[in-house]
Amino acid sequence: MRRRGIRPVYVVAVICCLALLASRSYSNNREEGTYRPRIGFSAGMGANFHNAQDIVARVNGSGATSQRADEFNSGVEFFGAVFVPIGPDWVMKAEYVYMHGSYSLKSVIANGVAEFAYTVHLPGVIVQYVLVDETTYNVKAGVGAGYHFGSYDEKFFTSRYTAHGVGALLELEGKTALGDDVFAYFAVQGRWEFIGELKDRNGKSPFLNTPTTMNFFSIAVRFGMTFYL
Repeated sequence: MRRRGIRPVYVVAVICCLALLASRSYSNNREEGTYRPRIGFSAGMGANFHNAQDIVARVNGSGATSQRADEFNSGVEFFGAVFVPIGPDWVMKAEYVYMHGSYSLKSVIANGVAEFAYTVHLPGVIVQYVLVDETTYNVKAGVGAGYHFGSYDEKFFTSRYTAHGVGALLELEGKTALGDDVFAYFAVQGRWEFIGELKDRNGKSPFLNTPTTMNFFSIAVRFGMTFYL
């Protein structure tokens, strides 16, 4: 019997509701003259360096390659975020990240290539503390968590597996002004993901007798733009 997990759309809906509640709180305080208007959104891309031990073990144990996969791999990610202040020194951010990584290794069959790819959808909520807030730049440190969804594809075997689970992060974020309402965005994030055991549509794992998870640790450097409303 196929398990029915939590769908990504439900997680995104909850995050949007939290952001709306925070923005209402901000609006009330703004009417009292407490804060400056700092609601805004950010978007951009980044590069990460990650270690997914079970994925590496699966690639190296697949019997399809004549090379070994490195324990640490690089990946790319794209992100978008909406943020609202919830106090003089605190900001709440709702964020979505799409992450992709892959291995392309020499196949044991002729001169072919064995390809292994994985993607992760990372919606989450981050609470940030404002370290510096000047007119032309600001710096924040944050901690966050979310419920995340991943997939793993073995193109050599035309197999696809999925998993879902929780994740947490720490980040340091900075912005510098390019105009009155436009800022350049820079950030560093460290992630700990516990996405869980991979299963195909029949509930089977990549390794028949050993659970294979999408758990991983990553460090990402990100660049983008921020627009204040």
